Amino acid sequence: MRTAFPWRLALCVLGLLVQASAPAQPQQRVLRATTLWPVDAFTLTDQHGQPFTQDRLTGHWTFVLFGDTACAAPCTDALRALDGLFRRIARAQVHKVTQVLFVSLDPQPDRPDRLREYLAPFDKRFVGGTGVRATVERLIDDWRVGKGEPPRSAGSGTTPAHSGSLRLVGPDGAVRAEYLPPFDVALLTADYLKTRARGGGL
Repeated sequence: MRTAFPWRLALCVLGLLVQASAPAQPQQRVLRATTLWPVDAFTLTDQHGQPFTQDRLTGHWTFVLFGDTACAAPCTDALRALDGLFRRIARAQVHKVTQVLFVSLDPQPDRPDRLREYLAPFDKRFVGGTGVRATVERLIDDWRVGKGEPPRSAGSGTTPAHSGSLRLVGPDGAVRAEYLPPFDVALLTADYLKTRARGGGL
């Protein structure tokens, strides 16, 4: 036993050194520079062919994700994180006033039926919406989508590259926070509940 101890100690020290030298993993970040930034009026069409306007944000806490059905990992990772958040709050009263709006910025291919198929693997309460090109361009400008990121080609033109960030809109229709990937479901849920508690009301 006495001769084994130094080797065990050496292995422990070596493990700590390896861990300390490993590159730091990116962590979820929260931006609050746009706190209480009011959302401008808009009209979209959801995946069921029904209108979705800014009025449907009133009285709810809404996570808004901009993307399209071809954006792959940035969008699906964010949607999976929100799916996990919904499961965590499923038994809490807050789930009744929480919603997700996935806004497609490529309206030509992303018609209601395609949005419906794309969102099918996730929580059935998720809403997908898009609009005519003029509406999409106005949303890109109003929400500063993809600012500082190179554009990419899309089915009906050029759209911003999608970062997969999530904007949280409060029940008063104002942005409260922006969450940046990679997402940690537990941290995302905890910060959402704290933000909601700070915001009061619903």
